[in-house]
Formats: sequence, C-alpha cells, structure tokens
Amino acid sequence: MKNKQFLIAIVAVITVITACKKDLEYDSSPARLFRPVANMPLAVDSNKILATWLQLKGVASYTIQLSKDTFKTVLRTVNLGDTGAYIFRDLEWFKQYQVQVRANASDTAYNSKWSYLGSIKTAPFPTILKTPGISDITEEAVKVSWTTDGAPVTSIKILKRSDSTVVQTVTLTPTDVTNQFRIVNGLASATGYIIYLYSGTSVRGWVDFDTKAPMTGSLIDLRGITGRPSVLSDTIPLIASGSTVILKRGETYTIASAINLSKSIKIVSGSDLSVPGQAIISMPANFNITAGSTIDYLIFEDVTLRGTDYTAKYVFNINTACNIGQMSFLSCKAEIFRGVVRTQTSTAAITNFLVDNCILDSLAGYGVLTIDVNTSKVDNIIIKNSTIYKAEKIIVSKNNSTSVLIENCTVNEAVTNSSYYVDYNTSPTNVVASGITINNCIFGIGKLTATGPATVRGVRSATAPTGSNNFRTNDQVSGGNDVPSLTTYARPVTQLFIDAANANFKIADVTFPGRSSSGDPRWRL
Repeated sequence: MKNKQFLIAIVAVITVITACKKDLEYDSSPARLFRPVANMPLAVDSNKILATWLQLKGVASYTIQLSKDTFKTVLRTVNLGDTGAYIFRDLEWFKQYQVQVRANASDTAYNSKWSYLGSIKTAPFPTILKTPGISDITEEAVKVSWTTDGAPVTSIKILKRSDSTVVQTVTLTPTDVTNQFRIVNGLASATGYIIYLYSGTSVRGWVDFDTKAPMTGSLIDLRGITGRPSVLSDTIPLIASGSTVILKRGETYTIASAINLSKSIKIVSGSDLSVPGQAIISMPANFNITAGSTIDYLIFEDVTLRGTDYTAKYVFNINTACNIGQMSFLSCKAEIFRGVVRTQTSTAAITNFLVDNCILDSLAGYGVLTIDVNTSKVDNIIIKNSTIYKAEKIIVSKNNSTSVLIENCTVNEAVTNSSYYVDYNTSPTNVVASGITINNCIFGIGKLTATGPATVRGVRSATAPTGSNNFRTNDQVSGGNDVPSLTTYARPVTQLFIDAANANFKIADVTFPGRSSSGDPRWRL
C-alpha cells in the first residue's frame, strides 16, 4: 500500500509539473536562472526519498545533491535532464538526509544558486527483532527475542560494536523459533554489541545494546532467600551505608511498617534472564528519613514499587529535617500511591531528584513529587523517558527550585480539574532560577472524572517555561497556561495510541509528526 501511494504521489507530481511548466515563463535574456522551487515536501518510502520541484523555462538540466550533515559533505550528486522529480534509492535506514537542487543553463555562468528542498528521515528498517530492555541484559548475556512474521528465523550473530567483529554466531533450534527468543551467553561486561537476526542469508533486523557493568562495592544479595517477604525490611537496618541490595526478580518484598533511612542505599533487581518480571516492593507502609540525616544517595533501579491504596501510601513521606544529595528512580514502575515522594513539615532538602525510564501509574493528589511546605526544597528535578498516567498531579512545589526538566515523556489521564502539570503555587517562593524546560513530550487527556476528562493546565510559576517539540491530542481540554511549544494534533488519544485505556501507548498513527521524536521512547515508531 505504501509503495502504491508513493507511485501515486509521483504521478501526481509529474501531472502538476506538466501543467505548471507552461505558466512559468520567465525572461530568457541572459541572466542567472531562478532557484528551483519545491513542488511538494520531500517524501519517504522505506529507504527511498522523492524530491520534486517546479520546472522553469530556459533550464537545460538540473543537478540534485544529497547530504546527511547539511552539505558539509555531499553524499551524492546527480545530473538530470529536463525533469522535475528524482528518487534517491538504497539509502541508509532511519537516517536524516538533506536535499538541494540547482537549475543549470546552457552557459554555466547563468546556473541558479542551490535551492534547499528540506530534510527528512528514512523509515526504520522493517524488523521483527525486538530491542532488548534492561531486564533482557546482564553483565555477560542478552535475551534476543523477535516476533514471528514471514520466513522462519534461522540464526543470530553478535558483533562487537567498536569494530564490527563477529563474536558469536548462534544457530537457532526449533524450540528457539517456537519460543521466539534465545539467550546468548559468554559476552564481556560493559561492552557495546550489535545483534543481527537472520532468515537464511537475509537480515531480519539489527539492534545495538550494551552489557551491564559488573556491580561493585558492598553487595547484599538476597536472591537466595525466597518466600520471606520481610527479608528486605529486616536487612536494611543491618547494612552499611553505600550498600547495594540485590533482589530476586519476580519475588515480592513487603514494607509492613515505616522504615527510617539514615544511609545511602541502592535497591535493584538482580540479573536473571529466565524471569522477565521485576522484583516487587509492596508498600503498605513507606520509607522515611531519620531526623538530622545527611544521605548521599537513595536509588531504586529496575524494581516495581506498589502501594496498597491511594489514601495514605507513598514511597517516601518525609517529615523530618534532612539532606539528601540524590534521589533516583531508574527503570522502575511505581503504582497505586497517594504520591511517590512528598516532603511535609521540617526542612528536608534534596539536591537532585531523577525519574528516568519509568512507568508511573495511578497516583493520587501528591503525584510524582510534592514539596508540601516552603521550608523544604528540591533543587534540580528531572523526569525523562517516562510514562505517567492516571495521575492527579505531577510536580507541585511550595518552594523555589534551581531547575526543572521534563523530557521525552508520555502523559495521559493527568491531571485533575484545573490542576497543573508543573505547579509552583506559592508566591514569592515560586521561582525556578535556571528555568523550567519541557521537550519532546506528548500530553493526552486529563484525569477522567464522572463527567469526562478533567480540564488541565500546563505550568504555573514566576519563571516562564521553555521547550520544544511538544504535542497534545485534540481531545485534551485545556484551561490555559499551556506547556511551551505545544502543537495540537488533529486526533484523539484513542487514535494516536494503540490502547491507552490499557496502558499501551505505542504510537498507532503513522502520520503523527512526533511519532519518532516525541513521547516516551519505548512507545515511538
């Protein structure tokens, strides 16, 4: 169908060019030719680019050029006859290209100047190979998986990315083909590789990945203890500051009563390619901070944090004076909380707050981060590469910050009526000194109410936000204060995403202009 549409576009272009050529009659006395004018925007079909321009009277020929670095380097130069269209073929997949064209006179002294026709990216390679996630990679192995489509897959090659040498070739068994995955062991840690998947000699796709770096320092490995949900809460008070606690994938650990932390700690799901699910930390109670503590870091990585209700459950509910250098949630899921992190009363100070590659779901009135008193503060806030949905709030602060960055995020069913995505709501402590920046995000509808989606607002602060390449669906109801550089796309949530109601935010609409550059990267085309 795409090829047919591409051919139709070519026929239409030729028809228009023929019709227009008679009308573009310019003075033929010796003078530099006019620059060609684009007839239609550049068009892509797979790894081909179609360029078109209106033809001019008196032109002997045209020259067209292709580049990937805005013509610091010219990749191809093609001299054409009296034509108004050209197709560049056999280009690299999923690469940005630029095109320019020049009209040539019989006397080259009168050639036109170069006319820039635009920039466009070729399509991604049509692959059945899946990109490995964090749970598909260990220090020495990778789980290679694919979807069944077309010719049966037969083999895998693993290449070292630095020099493209083949380090392993794996012949797939019938069981591998049925299971649609194969675990490849024997790789080096902290190394970049490329997976190639084959059907016979035909490449079915390729993807880059990096093996994990080996864990170092004080490692508390709880993977050998199963069926004891209290083992994490029993262990935390006993370990030294700076320890990394390794949990067993698929196991549930319960925080039955509040735990006061006074030490740096990292909690992570251990590697186990046979178990895809994260370790689950069930939280009928929350973490807090011991009064007067100074903590370098608190890090949760590749774990699911799950509350038991929306009324009083948090990951952190900080009500003491403390100083925390870094609080990070990396590749986590957090769901069913009144809020993920709240500071209330006292003088809690967090220097850096980071959410990266997370899915945050079903959050009530304290959202992702709430600084609920103007004596507490979080200096630098970053939420990136993440999905937030069914959330009543996102960021609320009653005190100043240094910086806020929200980037590459998909947000839907957030926030409640007339609430803000970013809300610095208390004057005069509502300044973000180095700015509020929102880039490459997709915003869907507000939180659902009995009467429909809530009316949402963008940013409230004494500091005006900046940003780029943000989109919202046309069924979002805006109450003003929109996020910066916001384009309203002409379709609703149900047509933009595959199944937003069930948390599948994969882009369904291939015409959406932000399909490969906006929203949480896990959902892009």
